[in-house]
Amino acid sequence: MSAVLTLASGKRQSPLWKLSLVSVLSSYLVLYHVYIGLYGAPTNAVFLPVHLLIALALVFLLYPLAAGAGKAKALLQAIDGAFVASCAVLLVYFLSILDTWQELYASLGALDFALGALLVVLVLESVRRTVGWSMVVLALFFCVHALFADHFPGVFYGPPVSVESLMQTLVVGDAGVFGIPLLVVAQYIVLFLLFGRLLQAAGAGAFFTRLAFAIFGHRVGGPAKAGVVASGLFGTLSGSGVSNVLTTGAFTIPMMRRLGYRAPFAGGVEAAAAVGGSIMPPVMGAVAFMMAEFMGVDYAEVVVAAAIPAVLYYVAIYWTVHFEARKNGLPRLSKSAMPSPWRIILRHGYLAIPLVMIAVMLLLGYSIILVALVTSFGTFLLSFASPSTRLSPSRLAECLEATARATCGLSATCACAGIIIGGIFATGLSFQIAQLVLSLAQDQLWLILVIAGLISLILGTGLTASAIYITMVATVIPILKQSGVPEMAAHMFAFYYGVVSDITPPTALAAVAAAGLAGSNPMKTMLEASRLGIAAFIVPLVFVFQPALLMIGSPLEIVTATVAASAGLVLLAAALTGFLRVPLDPIRRIALAVAAVLLFLGTLETNLVGVTLAAAVLAWDLLPGRRQASTARAVADDDGGAREASGMLGRWLAKRVAREQADAAREIEIEGGGQFLLQANELEMWLKDERVSSEAAAPDIRRWSAWTVIAVAAIAIGYLGTNSMHSTQPIAWLLSLFGLSVWLVAGLALTLRAPLRLKEMSAGEARV
Repeated sequence: MSAVLTLASGKRQSPLWKLSLVSVLSSYLVLYHVYIGLYGAPTNAVFLPVHLLIALALVFLLYPLAAGAGKAKALLQAIDGAFVASCAVLLVYFLSILDTWQELYASLGALDFALGALLVVLVLESVRRTVGWSMVVLALFFCVHALFADHFPGVFYGPPVSVESLMQTLVVGDAGVFGIPLLVVAQYIVLFLLFGRLLQAAGAGAFFTRLAFAIFGHRVGGPAKAGVVASGLFGTLSGSGVSNVLTTGAFTIPMMRRLGYRAPFAGGVEAAAAVGGSIMPPVMGAVAFMMAEFMGVDYAEVVVAAAIPAVLYYVAIYWTVHFEARKNGLPRLSKSAMPSPWRIILRHGYLAIPLVMIAVMLLLGYSIILVALVTSFGTFLLSFASPSTRLSPSRLAECLEATARATCGLSATCACAGIIIGGIFATGLSFQIAQLVLSLAQDQLWLILVIAGLISLILGTGLTASAIYITMVATVIPILKQSGVPEMAAHMFAFYYGVVSDITPPTALAAVAAAGLAGSNPMKTMLEASRLGIAAFIVPLVFVFQPALLMIGSPLEIVTATVAASAGLVLLAAALTGFLRVPLDPIRRIALAVAAVLLFLGTLETNLVGVTLAAAVLAWDLLPGRRQASTARAVADDDGGAREASGMLGRWLAKRVAREQADAAREIEIEGGGQFLLQANELEMWLKDERVSSEAAAPDIRRWSAWTVIAVAAIAIGYLGTNSMHSTQPIAWLLSLFGLSVWLVAGLALTLRAPLRLKEMSAGEARV
């Protein structure tokens, strides 16, 4: 439940001041960006510092050092308070030097330097709390290298920069904390995060999952196929493979286990499908917007280029699941238990309209900001089409806080990425590393791609999709561009390999989370997830040599490359599973794998040979006396149950997954009262009754009073915008927005002061 509703209920564990501050700052951050989206932004000297420092303050409030502390709790709380106070001091400082901001490019005074260093410390500490040590260590390494480059060996040797010059780069320049990564988050991503939270609160996640089960549930491998589709749809908004596993997987994995799927396979299916959400357009875990900004191309161009590779990824998972189910004779869900897909679409299909609106508006050339605003407002209005999806004041408050929670961690990550980029660019290290890789590979592109892929896997470990991409921009992508890889292919290649680190041993966080839900051995789950997600390793290699898969080329080239790659992935899935129409012996598995590789090469000759070889394998099974009966057999689960990871790596994985579980719990709450946490034996009732969670009816006077509070805030924002206060009186504008945030939080807390409890009710009960 959001801090606003906790305040309203009067039942709280955290101090009143903290709950109030979290609510006010969360509301402020979202209102700030909604206003800017509607009426325009002030200068970057105001826009970015305000965004970042409010986000950092929220990080220190939401991820406290004192959580679970013992005797030292008071001291840790004081440290947290000092960090929050430091954010306030820095905000006052930046607003006080608006007229002299340009002078900082020439030189830094003692106070400027000290406060700049404080900002860097706050960014690094906030990232440590939200992402972990990996990104902090990377940022510190590149900063130390920039200062002492003349003491480093080999490729890292170079001319050092002064402390003042580095600080100017990190705090004042466009390549540092306030660089492109943070700018993209502030301009576009916050509004799309709000859109995603509104869509989830309206029940879109449950709609997509229910529809996926209705279409695929009764087919061969139905539960796994439905989980694949649902994870792909949900993951593009969440941007985190682990969070995706912990939301959709909490429902799909128990269902697969009940129907006889091996525990490692059930976990691997969900992990691979969840990770794929980050590469699925139109959002790609917010990376699509960053990619467009870094390449200087239209957002629609990125989405179009990403479409075919993302579909190919899920094609490979889908057919691997199909062959696994056929091979092991796994039972299907009863068709009578599945509702009609058309019935689900007719009842709640309007929840997909906002996604259609995004595609249509982008194709018509509207700006990204306008698209985000229109689709967010459209989602809000569409939710009132049914009592079961209607957004209430309390749900709206939850969406605001959830958006702020997602924004604060992402903003800290992007600010830290700015430190990494600034440190690298200060010494030109990216160019030197690129030259080293080129010389080691002796201009062999395939070897360069292997090296780049390995670096991406290592650097992507434990990071979110956005953090992975920004890290790739500073490290791997320059290597690929230097080697002659087309820019779009270079960006997509590095991002794919960075994302797939979530299912690649030994630190596959998404697979570890899925193993916990499936009760399987983590390493076996990682291996299954890697096998299922094999397309993420192959497709990037293919589109580097065949840009047609990125929609670059003639229609015939695009269609030919897509068909050949799809067929190759299906054959490879059969070879890895050991089943096509019947179980395959080793020779035929090898033959299908060779045919798949030939199809991946994509020339006319290799395509013909690959098709011929695959046809020969199929024909062999159809010869008289050769056809084998497909026998249903259950595969014993030999993993021995879940095993606890040990050692430093195990503890690190456990902490990372625990942090993601806490974030996912909030997502589940907003999604609709824990719909994804239904037990497997409740599937039929859930699908047939289409239960939805709804708030217990509150007195009309309170409900309308809460809407009045929101309406007053909206009118006040309109008044500020029509008078262009953000450009004429920026300080007064910021104070006015803060006052509106206080009004909104206090008003909702008072009008909703009776506890609003969530309960499960049928659609018929909701109408009554």
